[in-house]
Amino acid sequence: MLAFLSLVAAVGFFANALLHLLLVSGFPLGEYVLGGKHVVLPYSMRIISVLFVTVWSVIGICYLNYGGFLNLTGLTSLDRNVIIVATIFLFFAIFSNAFLTNSKKERMVMTPFCLITFLLSISILFLL
Repeated sequence: MLAFLSLVAAVGFFANALLHLLLVSGFPLGEYVLGGKHVVLPYSMRIISVLFVTVWSVIGICYLNYGGFLNLTGLTSLDRNVIIVATIFLFFAIFSNAFLTNSKKERMVMTPFCLITFLLSISILFLL
């Protein structure tokens, strides 16, 4: 069960990393992230998306390693801590996406994503 939940959570984070990679490339998906103020992110905000591509990818790798899909011994001691920090971030992201954003698209897509991923993370953390 841990492996399955970790895989699903990792896929979610990799999908989010892909979304930000598309934003960096200039795709018109900006209404789904970062407050949804821009359809195409301006170059200054693309730097933030580059950072998110990196962060979401590292978190996805940690979920895969924690679930036993990877054997990265250097990350083993960090996996649980990264997942705890990601879970706390997701908790706050649920509320910011649901109540603080002005973008209906961000509210409708990212709030359920954060909620589902948060529940997966909580489940993963309490399995071990």
